[in-house]
Amino acid sequence: MEEVKSQNPVDNLTSLIWKLSIGSTLAWEISKFFGSEHPYLGPVSLILTIQTTMDKTVSLSFKRVIGTMIGIIVTVLVASHLKVTGLNLGLLILIGTYVAKFLKLDNKVLHQIALTILFVFAFEHKSDHYAMDRMRDTLVGVLVASLIQFIWSSLTSRKKTVK
Repeated sequence: MEEVKSQNPVDNLTSLIWKLSIGSTLAWEISKFFGSEHPYLGPVSLILTIQTTMDKTVSLSFKRVIGTMIGIIVTVLVASHLKVTGLNLGLLILIGTYVAKFLKLDNKVLHQIALTILFVFAFEHKSDHYAMDRMRDTLVGVLVASLIQFIWSSLTSRKKTVK
């Protein structure tokens, strides 16, 4: 995760702590509200995407969503015909990341694809809803991260204007 930079590093660290705490709470509860059997996936996306600025948060959120979508599609299309083994996992990751390379996506998307394939491949065999929960809760997490970042940025810019 990127280090927070500003005039007062203690304030930035405190800001990050609050954004992570409030955002994770909201993402968990919203994921549960929408029927997730894996509500921890919302906070995971929030924690992995929230950054120091709105632009960075949105950029990383977009890459996470694209990587998650590609990972789910590759896994759902191919994995139902495969046993869960290390070799099959490696083959799925190879296919998914080559799709990203073909689409000229960056390494952050490749990492999201690999993570999604790993978890969907491993957990979809145990829970038929994991892939759907993963996509929905990823969207919840990145949307909450962007909302928290927007609100926080608005509050802090107002505070600076008042001074």
